[in-house]
Amino acid sequence: MRKLFGTDGIRGTANKYPLTIDVCLNLAEALLIKFCREKDRTKQKDSGNNIVVIGKDTRISCDIFEHAIAARLASLGACVKLIGVCPTPAISILTKVMNADFGIMISASHNPFSDNGIKIFNKRGLKLTDHDEEEIEEIMEQICCNNYHDEKNIIGDKVGHVKYTSEELKLYTDKIKNSFSFDKSISGKTKIALDTSNGSFSKIAPQIFRDFGFCIVNDYDFPNGININEHCGVTNPQTISSMTTNNNADVGIAFDGDGDRLLLCDEQGRFLDGDHILAILAKSENLKHTEIVSTIMSNFGLEKHLKEKDIKLIRTKVGDRYISEYMQQTPEAIFGGEPSGHIIIKEHAPTGDGLFAALKILDYVVKSGKKVSELYEIFKPYPVVSCNIRVSDKDVISKAEISDKIEEYKNQLLNRGKLIVRASGTEPLIRVSAEGEDKQELEDIVANIRRIIENDGIIRNAK
Repeated sequence: MRKLFGTDGIRGTANKYPLTIDVCLNLAEALLIKFCREKDRTKQKDSGNNIVVIGKDTRISCDIFEHAIAARLASLGACVKLIGVCPTPAISILTKVMNADFGIMISASHNPFSDNGIKIFNKRGLKLTDHDEEEIEEIMEQICCNNYHDEKNIIGDKVGHVKYTSEELKLYTDKIKNSFSFDKSISGKTKIALDTSNGSFSKIAPQIFRDFGFCIVNDYDFPNGININEHCGVTNPQTISSMTTNNNADVGIAFDGDGDRLLLCDEQGRFLDGDHILAILAKSENLKHTEIVSTIMSNFGLEKHLKEKDIKLIRTKVGDRYISEYMQQTPEAIFGGEPSGHIIIKEHAPTGDGLFAALKILDYVVKSGKKVSELYEIFKPYPVVSCNIRVSDKDVISKAEISDKIEEYKNQLLNRGKLIVRASGTEPLIRVSAEGEDKQELEDIVANIRRIIENDGIIRNAK
């Protein structure tokens, strides 16, 4: 069995390995073994003692995985609570609030509707560690070898059940509403252009913004199963930029398909990514002598800006779960996030929540009276040139002739910028990002790396 887990759970084309029903059935069993192995499920009087919470986004394939996983878990004695369409952070929060053994979110985040994925949370609402993922894959190997056959014989009143419980989502929305208090005489003067990506926030976000008194112009909030992230959301930033300027809005807010990422733009249509949002959060809380956590992808300009404010920028591997892991271990770290728009606010949840982060920024905007364009100027990012290269084999960057060239370019930018070349954890892509003061130099480096990787593919395909 090939390695299943990527940067954020298991992801791929729906109904194609690794996102097949068979894999999901084995995954469900492995999760129950891992998280509930201390319980003797065959001797339980109350199958509800093993609780699993499952949510999903709006893509058409979510139902088949939801039903398959729920059925397998219930056949093994678990009480499965189906939340329905909801944002990923809701599953993180509800898993803990509902005292579940673990939670599952069925979503491929910003990917097109034809993809899907499985994100997993432990009973504390935290994403899995690398060790957890390795252990689960080992258990799945054993299941494939039928080494857990006896544990499958759950019969009689030991069989679990599946319950649709979408009303539990109110626990999540109430938590958000209770975290903020807006003066509607002021918030009512703030016009928001809102793009919910035809995804998980399509119903929730517009209503919450209106409940707080904001004037909303919203679009991409009619999911039909196949339009999630289509020409909208965080990966299509020009959409929210145009919405903002065309409607004379004060701010634009876009989410991704499962709501754990956001993108802002000011009234001029200029984008504020995760680095900008972290800088604004630091300013809003007047932070000093503390830490903000991001990844190796975070811009040097942010690091320089925070250093001037006596704030240390900590960098982790790419992936919001690594940011969360560090934050859980470090009391001084209250904010974390990725340039891509995952923003973790420790007081709220241990995972990214686009809606909560957006409201946190709006709270500062309303109370400070500042325009979002003023916040855009909060720091000056270094120029970045990036590209995605579609490949059939992501190990191509480990080839000596390619890795040596990459190291050469890294040394060229040493102390003046940075170069990151990495395999995507969620798609068949090599992601290249160069950062520094000379944009032309960066463009040349990225173009050269693209050329050598693509030429390698051409040569291999010709053989």
